[in-house]
Amino acid sequence: MSAGSEQSSMRRRLQRSGLLAVLLGYGLLLVVTVQLFQQQRNQRQLLTMQRADQLLRSNVAFAGQPQQLQRLLNRVSGSTQVLWGRPVGQHTAPLLPEISAPLRQRAEQLVEGQASPQLFRDRTSSYLISSRVIDLNGIDLTLYLLENVSEEVAFQRQLNALLLLATALAVLVSVLLNRYGIAQALRPLISFENTLDPSRLNPLQHQRFDSEPLPLELKPLAHAFNALRDQLTESRERQQQFASNMSHELRTPITLIGGYTRRLLRRGDNLSNDQRDQLLIVQDETRRLAQVVSDLVAISRAEIGTQQLALQPLCIADLVQESIASLEQSMQQRVVVAAPEGIDLNAIQVFADRESVQQSLGHLIDNACKYSPAASAVQISFSVDAERVVVRVRDHGAGIPEPERETVFERFRRGSNSAGIPGSGIGLALVRMLVEPMGGSVSVDDADAEGAVVALTLRRGESPEPDPPPH
Repeated sequence: MSAGSEQSSMRRRLQRSGLLAVLLGYGLLLVVTVQLFQQQRNQRQLLTMQRADQLLRSNVAFAGQPQQLQRLLNRVSGSTQVLWGRPVGQHTAPLLPEISAPLRQRAEQLVEGQASPQLFRDRTSSYLISSRVIDLNGIDLTLYLLENVSEEVAFQRQLNALLLLATALAVLVSVLLNRYGIAQALRPLISFENTLDPSRLNPLQHQRFDSEPLPLELKPLAHAFNALRDQLTESRERQQQFASNMSHELRTPITLIGGYTRRLLRRGDNLSNDQRDQLLIVQDETRRLAQVVSDLVAISRAEIGTQQLALQPLCIADLVQESIASLEQSMQQRVVVAAPEGIDLNAIQVFADRESVQQSLGHLIDNACKYSPAASAVQISFSVDAERVVVRVRDHGAGIPEPERETVFERFRRGSNSAGIPGSGIGLALVRMLVEPMGGSVSVDDADAEGAVVALTLRRGESPEPDPPPH
C-alpha cells in the first residue's frame, strides 16, 4: 500500500474516527459534570426550601409577625445561605443584616418569574438565588434563598480546566495509540497487498494465497482472489490453445496458397496479362492475410502473457535497417533515414527485444507507406538523450486528427481518414502491446505540415566501448 493511498483512505479515516470519539467522550463528560454540579446545587436549595416550608407551617401563629418569622428562617439559614420572606404584594422587607440591600434587590429581580434557581455573579462572589410562594394561614409569603456558591463555582472551574487538560492529553495519547493500533490492524491488509504486487505484472503466474495466517476479515478476499485466478488460468489455457490452433489451421493453408501462387507465376509463361495480374492480387492478399493472422496470434500471446522477451542491448541502426529489409522492395525504396547531426547511430544502443522492435518498426513503416501518396517518401528520424531513444516515422498522408490520436491504438479502431485504405486496425494496437513490456511507448506527435508522425520510444542501452588506441 503506497503512502499516498494510506493517507487518503482507511488509515486516515480510522485515525479521524478515533480522535472524534475521544473528543466527543470528553465533551460529553464535561457537559455531564456541569449538569451534575448544577443539579446538586438546585437539589440543596430545594431541600432547604422544604425545611423552611415545614418550619413555617408548624408555626402559623407567627404569620403576621415578620420579626418572629425571620427568626424562624434564620434557623434554616447557614454560613453560606440566607433565607428571608416577603408577603406577596408588599415591598417592605424584614431586616436582613447579613446581606446588602443592592444584592438582595438584584437577587429578587433575577428570580422573579423563574421556576428554577438562578446563578449570578456579584463583584467577586457567585450566588445562587431561588424563590418559593407558601400559604401561611391565608397570607401568601414569598421565600427567597440566597446561597454563596463561590467555592463550588471555583472548584467547578478548576475541574473543567483539569478535564480540558485531560482531554488534550487523551487526544495526544489516543493519536499515538491509534497510529500504532491502526498500523498493527492494517498490517495484514498491507501484507496482503504487497503479496498482490508481484501478480500485477503477470497474475496468472502468481502462486495461490494461503488464507490460514490472514485475519477473518481477509479470508473471503483471499478465497475470492484464488477463485478468480483459477478462472483466469483456465481461460488463459483455452485462449492459448485457441491461438495455437488458429496459428496452425490458418497459417498452413495460407502458406500453401502463397507457395502455389508463386509457382504459377514462375512457370506461367502462357498466362495472359489479366491472369498474371489476378495471380499477383492473390499473392498480395495472401501476404496481407498472413500478416493479419500473425498479428492476431501476437496480440493473443501478449494478452495471455506468453510472449517471451529477450531484452538485451541492440544497435538502433541495425534494427532500423533490418526492419526496412524485411519490407517489400517497393516500400524499401520509399524509406529515407535521417541520422541526427553529430551522432553516430551505430554507437547508439537500445535495451529491447529484437523481434518485437523489428515487428513494431515494420508495422509503422508499412502504415506510413499505405497512408502516403505513392510518390512520397517515408522519413525516419531519431532523437537521443541519456535514457531514451525515440524513432519517428513520418508519412505524407491525410494525418490523424488530434481527438483520434489515442483511439487509433485500440484494437480494430482506425482513423477517420483511413477510408478506402486496406487495413484491419490491429497494427498500432500490436505495436503498443509489444513495446510497453520492454519499458517503451508509442504515440502520435504533431507534424509540421501534412501527414502524421508516430514516435516509438525505447530505453537506451549501454553504448559499446571505443576501440583502444594503437600502441
